[in-house]
Amino acid sequence: MIVSYNGFLIHSRKYQETSSIIYVLFPSKGIQSLIFKGKYNNKDKFKFSLFNEYLFTFNDKYNFPYLSKFENVSNLSFHKKYYLLGLYANELLYKTIKEGYDFERIYEFYKSFLAQLSNSTSSSSRLAMLFEKNLLNNLGYGLHMGCDINILDNSFYTYDFNEGFKIVDKKTNKFIIRGTALKEFYSNTLVNINDINLLRFIIKKILKQHYPDVDFLGDKLF
Repeated sequence: MIVSYNGFLIHSRKYQETSSIIYVLFPSKGIQSLIFKGKYNNKDKFKFSLFNEYLFTFNDKYNFPYLSKFENVSNLSFHKKYYLLGLYANELLYKTIKEGYDFERIYEFYKSFLAQLSNSTSSSSRLAMLFEKNLLNNLGYGLHMGCDINILDNSFYTYDFNEGFKIVDKKTNKFIIRGTALKEFYSNTLVNINDINLLRFIIKKILKQHYPDVDFLGDKLF
């Protein structure tokens, strides 16, 4: 059956002499691979870009279908300094999304992230933290508070991977964050680079726990 779905190109690789395999994020199907014939012998006809939304048409009855047509739906442009961050976001999606996740929610979250890049002046580290945080939430591994405790501004917290954030003595642990910064993290207003780096360290530990055989390399580029 011929179907058409909106989607984003997440990754591609060469396939045989005149084709490539593209990996597309769809709101109803997650990431699906398609064969893209002719990319390497007709660049004008088959040129399309990362970070733009397209309508992809293909025959859905095959497990590994050929892409028959694509049409541009929307262009999402942002400053070139965020390009590597965008590639890192794509890498995270490509390597973490599995069957059973809420694909539509992830799709809308990714689309809103790209729109955020087009209007942002924040550092790549801060934006990467926001993406990682929201991705973990969508995957069901989000950073949480231990025992639903209230965050106290002047207390210090560390992250227990079984219990969540919990209060600690400042002198007993070097991986700590003040309550005021933790509140800013949850309200998406955190800007302090040291706190951002600490929280990203925790996030990467969580990713490694759930994806032990996967290396995430993209953020080393920015």
